Amino acid sequence: MKIKVVTLKAWCNKNITPLAWQRIIIKVLPQLRERGFELEELENPDPNRYFEDAEFKLFVETLNTIYNITFPKEVLDRIQ
Repeated sequence: MKIKVVTLKAWCNKNITPLAWQRIIIKVLPQLRERGFELEELENPDPNRYFEDAEFKLFVETLNTIYNITFPKEVLDRIQ
C-alpha cells in the first residue's frame, strides 16, 4: 500500500488541527529518519512522496496515541 504523504498531512490539518501533522511527525521522526525521511520534507511534502505500510502504521499508531483517533477506513479506501 502506498499513500501520499501530502494527502495525510492535508487530512490532519482539515480534520484535527493545523498542528496535528507536526505533532505526529515529530513524535515518530527517529523511526521515519531510519526509513529515509527528513523533517523538512515531511513538513513540506513533495506530491510524489509516499508512505509505505511501515510508515503508515507509525502514522496511525501515533495518531491514536496522541489524539485517540483511529484513521477512518472510508478515508483510507478513498485515498489508496
